Amino acid sequence: MDTRPRRSYKKSAVTRQTLLEAALELMKEKGYQGTTIREICARAGTAVGSFYSYFSGKTDILKALYEDGDEYFATVVRRETAGPDAEEALRVFFAHYARLNVRTGVDTLRVMFTPDNEWFARKKSMQQVLEEVVLRGQERGELTGRLSAQRMVDDLFLYMRGVCYDWCSQGGAYDLEERMRECLELLLPGLRGGKT
Repeated sequence: MDTRPRRSYKKSAVTRQTLLEAALELMKEKGYQGTTIREICARAGTAVGSFYSYFSGKTDILKALYEDGDEYFATVVRRETAGPDAEEALRVFFAHYARLNVRTGVDTLRVMFTPDNEWFARKKSMQQVLEEVVLRGQERGELTGRLSAQRMVDDLFLYMRGVCYDWCSQGGAYDLEERMRECLELLLPGLRGGKT
């Protein structure tokens, strides 16, 4: 049995991930605008031509960050939020969301937080996982049924993206995960429907 395509795929996946990691590191150091494709390739130890085998430009790096984040939420976060009660699942979800944003970095997030960002408008795995958490919580009577699950998801993302936006505008001056946890605790009474 010929295994060359499999090894090629593994090598391709590793090279793509190495380029993404190099891009993230450089964007944290120099900002999105200050980072060049040549520098990304040098940091990753690959030829510039290699970059174009995976990405058409720096914008594709941002798209890949979204896609990788969605994959992470569809697998790891979905699994971690499946068991606990709704409140704990929400805490777990937003802890992961904060860590993902911290990993992405302030400057890169600033580039992403624009009205022209088409990825914000799309329903992604991240929102689907949160909707599953909310629906389970509503079915168990842990969360209010006065709002649809979709409305809760939309409102939670509106609120938490606002926290991320503030974190970016403050230059990452505070612990994003801690602030999101504090904000979620303020929201939980309303999500319960007033029950204590």
